[in-house]
Amino acid sequence: MKRLKTIPAPLSLCLALCLSSCARPPAPQAVPLLPPESVFAPCEQPRLRGETWGDAVSYTLALQTSLHICAGQVETLNAWRATLPPR
Repeated sequence: MKRLKTIPAPLSLCLALCLSSCARPPAPQAVPLLPPESVFAPCEQPRLRGETWGDAVSYTLALQTSLHICAGQVETLNAWRATLPPR
């Protein structure tokens, strides 16, 4: 009989600790939003190689391609910034 009297005390203490740990749910934490990794790639800057008009035309096409890629990265950053909540 003595053993039955000692069990409820530790059991009630354990239940009280379990219930008190559930009293408040943890506060949600803010997750930082970052832009896509693809916009962090450095933009290629082609160099003029050659001395003919044909080389200049090839260089112009390479510059246009590089500019198009960088403009796409800026558009991606602007689209990401538009999804952020206002401050």
